[in-house]
Amino acid sequence: MKFKSFALTFLTLCVASVAAGTKAAQAASLSVVADQLNNPRNFDWDSQGNIYLAESGSGGDGNGGVNCIPSPSAGYIPLCSGNTGSVVKIAPDGTKTTVLSNLPSLALTPSGEQGAGPADFKFDSKGNAYVLYGLAGDPNLRDGVLGSPALGQLYKVDLNSGSLTSLADFAGYEAANNPDGTDVINNPYSMTIKGDLAYVVDGGSNVVYKVGLDGSGIQQVTPVPTREIDPSSLEFPPLPEGLTEDALQLESNAQAVPTAITVAPDGSLTVVEYTAFSYPQGKARVHSVNPDDLSIQTIADGFTQLTGAAYDAEGNLYVLQHINQSEWKGIEQGGNIIGSIDGSIIKIAKDGTRETILSGNGLEAASGLFFGPDGDLYTSNRTRLAPGERGGQLVKIALKSGGAAKVPEPGSVIALLATAALGAKAMKRKRQQQLLDKVETI
Repeated sequence: MKFKSFALTFLTLCVASVAAGTKAAQAASLSVVADQLNNPRNFDWDSQGNIYLAESGSGGDGNGGVNCIPSPSAGYIPLCSGNTGSVVKIAPDGTKTTVLSNLPSLALTPSGEQGAGPADFKFDSKGNAYVLYGLAGDPNLRDGVLGSPALGQLYKVDLNSGSLTSLADFAGYEAANNPDGTDVINNPYSMTIKGDLAYVVDGGSNVVYKVGLDGSGIQQVTPVPTREIDPSSLEFPPLPEGLTEDALQLESNAQAVPTAITVAPDGSLTVVEYTAFSYPQGKARVHSVNPDDLSIQTIADGFTQLTGAAYDAEGNLYVLQHINQSEWKGIEQGGNIIGSIDGSIIKIAKDGTRETILSGNGLEAASGLFFGPDGDLYTSNRTRLAPGERGGQLVKIALKSGGAAKVPEPGSVIALLATAALGAKAMKRKRQQQLLDKVETI
């Protein structure tokens, strides 16, 4: 995701009502499991029901400003490094224990907002543990300027000794190959495990990676498709001092910025996207990915800044909207909250109908969405904020019977959802049909 072409897409707001801004009766209730978390991100459960959660941290002073780089997606505000990342264990009663501490972190200075460090933690079926580190910057500056070579990598974790073994260096791969052919930015954001393979989405490189957990490294990578848009239709915030519209280099292809990945009931992968600056409302998509060849098909559309996805036991998909309006309308770069940062959880039934089960009511700027052993949903709340009055939380969303008023899926998306019910091996590279009405694509 880049700032230089502010263009990473500034979509119009006309389709936001499809799902993003739906105000329906709440079909779920939110409760706080743990608070005062430091930029909390993705997590997993061990066999005893404890949650292992990655805290991206709040960066640091960058060794007095030496280990800092300009943010490529936040108006060039300095991103400075520090050892404030961690992995915490949260017991069923909410008790927190730090499992890994003093891990590298990168965040906007001085707010500590938008931390990039430990981004995900997962167990495989054998109980082996893995931690994923983000980066959110130019990978060519990671080792020398930032002095944080651990960022942008996937590690196997020995929970007894705390030692980390690198399985994939995504930052190094991006620097050498730039697989999506756009700006050279790296930010591994989320992962899922299927057998002896990890699948990682990178919101900086805009790709899906397949990685062997046996030490074989990166096996395959494919870009998440961009989307054709009309730059003149986009809305964006006041420009930073000294930056003109002519300097934005508006583009017609919007980068996807994938942020979450999960395994679907049919064995395929489901990937959701945030969409790039200026984070247009109603323009985020849901994709189905073949785990064998990583071919991608868009299956749903019309959301806003998605950062989580999970399936229930019946095969219904739940997606998480980070903020219901364009990010910049709720929070200024640097962490100053200027408007609503309410998010939503939307259920997409197998027949394509949508139901907003929770909007606001304590759900704010959340990331990561998972069903727990108890059958309830969990997410990291206020994920971009350092500890403080509105610091990070782990929250539980208890689903209620009944539900909210359902929102009809646009006909074009229903068609895609229906045709997307292909087995992983039967999925094809080409889209099965173009959006019939185009629903104002991103």
